[in-house]
Amino acid sequence: MSSLAILIDFGSTFTKVTAVDLSKAEVIGRSQAPSTVLTDVREGLLRGLQDLHASRPVFARPPRHLGDLDGHLILASSSAAGGLRIVVVGNVPGLTVEAANQAALGAGAKIVGSSSFKLTAGKIREIETLKPDMILLTGGVDGGDQETILHNARTLADSSIAVPIVVGGNRAAVGEVIEILKQGGKECRVVDNVMPKAGQLAVESAREAIRELFMERITQAKGLDALKGMVPVVLPTPMAVIQGVRLGADGTGEEKGWGDLLLVDVGGATTDVHSIGYGHPAGENVIAQGLAEPYAKRTVEGDLGIRFNAATIVARLGLEKLSDDLRRDFPNFSVTAEQLGAYIDQIGRETSTVPQEPWHAGADAVLARNAVDLAVDRHVGRRERIVAREGEAWVHYGKDMRDTHTLIGTGGVFVHNRHAAYILKQQPSGDDRVQPLRPRDPKLYLDKSYLLYAVGLLSESRPGVAFKLFQRYVTQVS
Repeated sequence: MSSLAILIDFGSTFTKVTAVDLSKAEVIGRSQAPSTVLTDVREGLLRGLQDLHASRPVFARPPRHLGDLDGHLILASSSAAGGLRIVVVGNVPGLTVEAANQAALGAGAKIVGSSSFKLTAGKIREIETLKPDMILLTGGVDGGDQETILHNARTLADSSIAVPIVVGGNRAAVGEVIEILKQGGKECRVVDNVMPKAGQLAVESAREAIRELFMERITQAKGLDALKGMVPVVLPTPMAVIQGVRLGADGTGEEKGWGDLLLVDVGGATTDVHSIGYGHPAGENVIAQGLAEPYAKRTVEGDLGIRFNAATIVARLGLEKLSDDLRRDFPNFSVTAEQLGAYIDQIGRETSTVPQEPWHAGADAVLARNAVDLAVDRHVGRRERIVAREGEAWVHYGKDMRDTHTLIGTGGVFVHNRHAAYILKQQPSGDDRVQPLRPRDPKLYLDKSYLLYAVGLLSESRPGVAFKLFQRYVTQVS
């Protein structure tokens, strides 16, 4: 096999191709072409490969068909056709449903619906309308409630839903749950209980099963089955990113990683946040509350995007606040609140809009910075000051990321916007009583080459190469 790796990301809009020289751990070319997942995914990929070769000849001759990839390492991720769509079903919203959410999000899924307690006929109709790619069925700690998950298994078995069901609930009920589902003609997989004890998460088994199902079954529904035999690995893009970030944090065993870190991915419709680190509550007089947090955590803020959901950011913060930010942080621009509002309306309607005036880039940066601010606050934990008989104390919920020293930005706005460093700089919290447990003084880094998906794809088979790519292409900014 040659030392050339072709790393592909099938997006809903573009198919991105990165060529890596494995012997040097160096990116030797990049390209992108419009995705053709809805027709024949191979067409967009071939165009991307041809554009790659035209800009930097990496093949022996210009590729005319995908057979020209033989002999090279080919890996891919995909977020096309809506990504990996999952509905989670559990017992209690703040417990098993939240545990299921963490398992699904950590596997790179897009959670399109969730249900707690016993499923009803109306809820089944709602799930059918959502058209998920799979269902994660959970419920009950080991030795706890069995009736709810058994009821939900019977309801799903009697439904017309025909997608794989991953079962990760009370071990005492799982055998009967599987029998019920199989009698109903459902494909199902058993994984470890996502919450074996109250407040304890065990999501890795569910994440691995979701990943395997995506590779075995879901890629067919996403138009990627045409690549069978050519691409041995197809991961959900968010999962590839998670794996890349985790490798950067943990290192390879031979090389030390960067330690706990936070990654923010700002898009047109959502803002994703990934954190690596246990985030155990720190400090004196601390009372920990709530569900334990996973070491590798991902959250998706579906209302925070700088195109499709730009108007939502305005609704959250107010046009006056955004206008004040633009005027304060970019004093060279003379932009009224009315002009800013008109621009935000335009980019919300015409989501492919790119900045035409210098102040447009400033406006995008203000939107992105506020999206980052809100998304990070929601992702990290918080602490609340209370006064008890024994004196003052802090109640902690969620991950304590205050001592995290690395904050990374990825996504198109960090690649193309000249104010990328500004976007990552955090704004001060205005509430002394309730404080988000976000990094206090992190160093700022950018994934300027949109390479983290590629790092993740290489992380299992070539961890040393992948880690070198992470170190080389995730760059610090001031």
